[in-house]
Order: sequence, then C-alpha cells, then structure tokens
Amino acid sequence: MNCPACGYYNPAGSTSCFHCSLQLPVAAAIDALCARHPDVKATGACSRCGTFGCGQCLQQNGMDWLCASCLERAGVLPWDERLTIGMWRAWWRTAVLMISQPTKTTSTANPDAPISSSILFSTLSTIAGMGPTILVYGIFFLGAFLIAPDKDTPKFSAALVPVFVLLYIVFLLALQVGSVFVVAGIDHLGLMLVGANPKSYSVTIRAYSLSMGCYLIGLVPICGLYVFPIWSLVLRIIANMQLHKTSGGKAAAAVLLPMVVLCGGFGTLYIALIALATSSSR
Repeated sequence: MNCPACGYYNPAGSTSCFHCSLQLPVAAAIDALCARHPDVKATGACSRCGTFGCGQCLQQNGMDWLCASCLERAGVLPWDERLTIGMWRAWWRTAVLMISQPTKTTSTANPDAPISSSILFSTLSTIAGMGPTILVYGIFFLGAFLIAPDKDTPKFSAALVPVFVLLYIVFLLALQVGSVFVVAGIDHLGLMLVGANPKSYSVTIRAYSLSMGCYLIGLVPICGLYVFPIWSLVLRIIANMQLHKTSGGKAAAAVLLPMVVLCGGFGTLYIALIALATSSSR
C-alpha cells in the first residue's frame, strides 16, 4: 500500500508507514472499488463503518481513517484543538462537555490520543479540582500561625506554611500522574477479563483522563472535593463504554469489580483482625 501522505510503498499488512510513521488505513480487498467513485480502485476501508474508499475519500482523523459520512459525524474535542484555542480554554470547554453531555462527547470523539496529552489533561484537572481547597487550608493555617497568642511560637513558622503547601501540591501532582497509569491499567485489564475486547492501552488512559473533567467542580473549595470522586467514577464507565465501543455492563464491571474485590479484601482482613483480637483477649 502506498502511504497517502508521503507516497512510500509499504508491504501488505503494514499498519503504519515505514517512512513517515503515519497510521495507514485498513487495507481494502484487491478488487474493491471506492463507494463514492465506482470507477476508482479503493485504497482502504473506513476505520469505523468499513466502507471502501479511495485516497481522496478517506481522511485521517486522529488514529483513524474515516469516510466522508463518518468524518461528518466525528466530533473534535476542544482539548484536541488546544494548540489553536489555548490550553486552559480547551481544558475548560472539554470539562464542561464531560459534565453536561458525557455520552455524546465521548461517542463522537477520537478514541485515541498520545499518552502525554491525556496526562496533561489529568494534571490540569487535578490542579483545578484540588488546588482551591488546598489554597483555603493553606490560608487558614497561615492565619492561625500569624494570630497565635503564644509568644514562644517562632516567627518563621508562618513562612513555612506556603512551602509545605507547595510541596504538598507537587507531591499530589506526582501521585496523580502515577495513579493515572495504575488505575487505567486496572481498568484495561478488567476490560480484557470481561471480554470487552478493548482497544489500545492509550485509549483507556484517555478514557480515565477525560473522566476527570468533572474535577471542574473542585473549583468550589472544600465542598467540591467531596463531589467529583463519585462523579468521575460514573464518567469512567461512560468513557470506557464509548471509546472502546463496548456495552455499559462490561464497562461497569471492568471499573467496579476491582473496587469490590479490593474493598472485600480489606473487609475480610478487618473482620479477621477483630476476631483474632477477640479470641486472644479471652
């Protein structure tokens, strides 16, 4: 197959161009013809509907090659246009869409994206979700140090509060980045175990990061911090269902079963410790 971008000829079965690394469209049958141009030989098939198309008809959309009909239905997330509209504006618009219409947003969006893009989105979500609450607590403790009646309290103690707050934010961001890989890995394994036939691991990471769009609620200090964790859990199920094109039951099982097993394990250990302590006291 000749690469649509650089024209390099790639052997049959190639998924990406050997010369420019472009993702190649699904190869068409030898005698297949373009659906819109019956007199032109098809160069590939639409990644979504399988319609045969020529080099003029199939257009790249993220990691997919789409026909004209699927391209019209394909939505573009504001986050994927951040280089044009700005990073924070793109994050804000995507977060609002994930809160207001998550099913529609994830069903039409490109399912895959670079892992770095997903990590950046989750990092910004963490800053917006937890930053205001941390700031409020920091101001509270700083005020407590400043108005402390104890004359023996060192004056430099108040100056340490911003340092501790900054260190805590850095630690929190590092922890969040690590949790994205771990939790998405558990979700991906769960999707495989329930027979959802998931796409690549990067798709699961994208689903997890998009589910953090509801961290926008965290801009309301303290109160918002208790709302978005459960909300993001629901969004994770929706995002995995739509991006991996699987059923809601399988997506829910992949996300919730590991939590049930983990909670059940801790519950069993807790009961066993209580029983051991009770028996030893007799």
